[in-house]
Order: sequence, then structure tokens, then C-alpha cells
Amino acid sequence: MQEDKIPTGAWVLICAGVLLLSFPAPLAAYVDPGTTGMISQILYVLFYGALGVFLYLLRYIKQYFANAKLFLAKLFGRGP
Repeated sequence: MQEDKIPTGAWVLICAGVLLLSFPAPLAAYVDPGTTGMISQILYVLFYGALGVFLYLLRYIKQYFANAKLFLAKLFGRGP
């Protein structure tokens, strides 16, 4: 099988990009007041969505652990 080699020009671009990203750049410290409210609303929705999915899947998680416990009990000869 033939090995795929990265061209020299690509290596130059990758090295130049890494070097440019490694130096700090001056940034403005201003944050628009409406941005934080929008971000918090999005995070609330994502958090409660993830919590709802977790609670919905909780019965399957419990069943998985119950089956694993039964399997291990049978494996070591202590099960029914």
C-alpha cells in the first residue's frame, strides 16, 4: 500500500498557522449587554434539554446496570 505524503507547501502553511496562533493579539474587552442574556437563554435550554434526555434515559441506564449485575452474579456462580 502506498503511503500518502503531505506536500511541503502544506507543512509550511501548517507551521505558519501554528506560529501565528501562538502569539497573543490585542483584543477589545467590550461585551455587548444583550449578548450575555442571549447566551444564558441558550444555555438554559441546552441544560434542561440534556436533563430531560438524561431523565428519559434513566430507566434504560437502570436496566443496563441491573442486567450487568445479574450477568456478573451468574458469571461468578452466585446468581439464580
